[in-house]
Amino acid sequence: MKNLKTAILMALITVSAFAQKADANYVHKNAKTDNLLTGENTVLLVIDWQQDLINMVYNIEQDVMINNMEAMIKTANLFEVPIIETTIGVKAAGSTPTIPVLKNLIPKSVENIDRVSLNAWQNKALVEAVKKTGRKKILITGLWTSGCPTYTALDALLDGYEVYILTDLMGDATKMAHNTAIDRMVQAGAIPFTWEGAGAEMLRSYTNPKAFTDKKIKGGFVEIMKLHFYPFAGKY
Repeated sequence: MKNLKTAILMALITVSAFAQKADANYVHKNAKTDNLLTGENTVLLVIDWQQDLINMVYNIEQDVMINNMEAMIKTANLFEVPIIETTIGVKAAGSTPTIPVLKNLIPKSVENIDRVSLNAWQNKALVEAVKKTGRKKILITGLWTSGCPTYTALDALLDGYEVYILTDLMGDATKMAHNTAIDRMVQAGAIPFTWEGAGAEMLRSYTNPKAFTDKKIKGGFVEIMKLHFYPFAGKY
């Protein structure tokens, strides 16, 4: 037992020494003004992740898409990115709410914004919630690609926001509908991206403590990748 404790201690000292040496050559940037995504300059929109909409998604396997969304919400929580959750027609039309597997990952302090407008940017509460964060980079996810996410992205761009459309966190009834909508948003100035790319961009370095250790997520971003990225590689 004594030898094991000594070995663990030596390993920790070695890792710590390596991290310090590596960090000495690492160029740090201002997290709030960085041109790249950081936990301090980004906000995540979770748009209409409702079962009745998920049921009509066919451009990507539904379980893969939900897996990706779980990973993105965990990543947002890890890097303390504000989450804005919104649904459509729950009160007005009896639509289903955000699916439990995702709702349970969203902080309880986040109050869902239920809309009647297909365009989330035509909801005052949502726009005010985005403005309140003070962030200008928006990660957009949602269903269906050719509807709510597209209208929201186009209007957010018009209002001067830097919009990242997470293409693996959107779904539609056909591949053509999905791809055409992505093309339309890109042509308008939106930046296409994926959840793991966004997460890695926020992580930026293996010397970041959030790479391996976190109180809420065991193992940090590396663990999120092990759970949600590698098992699904090649499936979309």
